[in-house]
Amino acid sequence: MKKFNIFGFKLSIDLKKPEISEEEAYSERDFLKEKILYLIILMLVIVLSSKIPMIFRNNNYVVGDVVKSDVYAPKTIIFRDKDAKDKIIEEMIHTLDKEYIYSSDASILYLKELDAFHKEIVAIKSGNLKAYDYSAFQKKTGKEMPEKLVNELLNIENEDELSKTFETSKNFLSSLYSAGVYKEKNSIRINEPYKSALDEVKSPIRDIIEVFLIPNYIYDETKTRQNIEERVSQIKEQYVEIKAGTLIARTGEILTQRKINILSRFGIYTYRTSISDIVLTTIYLVVLSTILYIVSVNFYVSEISKKNKYKALALLITMIFLAIRLTPNNLLYLLPIDTILFLMLFIVSRRYSVFLYTLILAFLLPMIDFDLKFFTIQTIAVMLTGYLIKKINTRSAIIAMGIQLAVLKLLLYFILSYYSVEETLGIALNSVQIFAAGLFSGMFTIALLPYFEKTFNILTIFRLMELGDLSHPLLRKLSLEAPGTFQHSMMVAVLSENAVVQIGGDPVFTRVACYYHDIGKTKRAQFFVENQVNGENLHNGISPFMSKMIILSHTKDGADMAKKYQIPKEIRDIMFEHHGTTLLAYFYNKVKNEHPEVTEEEFRYSGPKPQSKESAVIMLADSIEAAVRSLDMKNPVTIEQMIRKIVNAKIEDNQLSDSNVTFKEVEIIIKSFVKTFSAIYHERIKYPGQKN
Repeated sequence: MKKFNIFGFKLSIDLKKPEISEEEAYSERDFLKEKILYLIILMLVIVLSSKIPMIFRNNNYVVGDVVKSDVYAPKTIIFRDKDAKDKIIEEMIHTLDKEYIYSSDASILYLKELDAFHKEIVAIKSGNLKAYDYSAFQKKTGKEMPEKLVNELLNIENEDELSKTFETSKNFLSSLYSAGVYKEKNSIRINEPYKSALDEVKSPIRDIIEVFLIPNYIYDETKTRQNIEERVSQIKEQYVEIKAGTLIARTGEILTQRKINILSRFGIYTYRTSISDIVLTTIYLVVLSTILYIVSVNFYVSEISKKNKYKALALLITMIFLAIRLTPNNLLYLLPIDTILFLMLFIVSRRYSVFLYTLILAFLLPMIDFDLKFFTIQTIAVMLTGYLIKKINTRSAIIAMGIQLAVLKLLLYFILSYYSVEETLGIALNSVQIFAAGLFSGMFTIALLPYFEKTFNILTIFRLMELGDLSHPLLRKLSLEAPGTFQHSMMVAVLSENAVVQIGGDPVFTRVACYYHDIGKTKRAQFFVENQVNGENLHNGISPFMSKMIILSHTKDGADMAKKYQIPKEIRDIMFEHHGTTLLAYFYNKVKNEHPEVTEEEFRYSGPKPQSKESAVIMLADSIEAAVRSLDMKNPVTIEQMIRKIVNAKIEDNQLSDSNVTFKEVEIIIKSFVKTFSAIYHERIKYPGQKN
């Protein structure tokens, strides 16, 4: 209860939080999200740890800095030198002749006007013309005639001197026009030696030349630009090869922009580059993390929710990130990182492995300086591996797969190297590394897989094959102590495996799970009808309640025994699920007559109901096998009738509701069972002397 006093008024507010249990407050989905976040944080920390130290390096340089110590090339690289290309373009522009529009009429027109001007001055001096018409000259030429020049020429009393002045001016103008008077934008240019000669000419000749001088070459900017663009397009990219060990920056050297660019190619960053790199890398990683989080939470819940698989994935991710983090980039192709992919494919589903590994490769890019060639090769190899893994059923086949991937990577590497202009020696060295990595990837997978299987109790195809060996201690125990149950399990395995193949399930897992599903019966073997001899039924001597406890406990007893022998959880789950929550009808009906208060729940298995198609098939096969065996007449008709009766009972009891089995698949399963039983109980040929 919250109390407030506002301007003399008392206000009370009662705030209560709704009662929420811990299970509701922290659901399984929340726990799943948290586990995915842990994986993302793990990857982010390792990747960013390779970038943050760049800021604190002593070799963070900017243009104009003095090199503190000799810097040698740590590896051989070939890179595109933009500065070299820009320099070639700049030199070409300086040496390229500009385009001009030539006007021959300009020189002719102004030389004629000069002659006319000469005649008018002579006419004024002789009295034939009263005064000079300035406006008429401006209309013809667009230029103004200086009054000072006219007066200066009229003051020349000697006619020969006047004529010589005009003749000298005309000759000089003719020479200038012949050499070319150039106009570029608002300026006029006269080439040497005429420019220097003009500077030495004195008035009034200089003034006359300036009045009657006009450009006869006009700069054509458009055509000049077109010529430059055409020439620039013909200049090829400039590549520079710097071999490992080359001195690229000497102590005391002042760094230019080009030298800074070269240092950046070798991972010797400037402050600006370092900060930009970290910021952009962080944004890039956040985007990838978001994709990984959303896809994992919405599509791959089962892969992350299993504790053993999650721990194995976390270890594999740590291994590949630390391996890349600690390996120099020039030895990148030597790393057998396909081992991580192979192990993932055996530990979790194929689709999730391909997705997760591709995202991991994308996460690794900042640590390998965004080597897109390496990323492309590895990504394509992932797709092929996802296809090849379906055909792997022996450990030795893993080595063959590693070699096949190595051949694919070599082919891709040669193609990409051809287009990326890489040195021959580097190609040869990396090719050897790629092949060696492919070979070792398979070998390391074979070596590490058993440790992952046992340490994390993970079920793989190879573990299934080992568990399917009938000499396994538990199966030997079953065959010796409960031979009837052993035969029943073998029969259920045949039925289930054939049916599961028809609906697209996992036949190997189904068969092996059937071998172990009734292992708990070995604890009290004689209480189960298939193990009883001479028609003696031990349940006749005990109460139905005791019988119920013995029968119902065999699922838990089996799971406990399996856990002791480190049988994977997937198989232990089948031990609980193959009876679901079905009712022990015989003992329940027997008790119900004497104790009406007894409920069905007391005589039902604890479950859970089958959670997969394989588990559902095993449940049906387990019930049907015993029922069909009890039939007096075993022919296709009676067998199918019994199968359909049991299947319908399971459906009506809602036992298949959690297994995602469709009605179409149920019909396929029934037909498979009928076919298998028909092959087992087919009519045999009677031999001579045989009565029955």
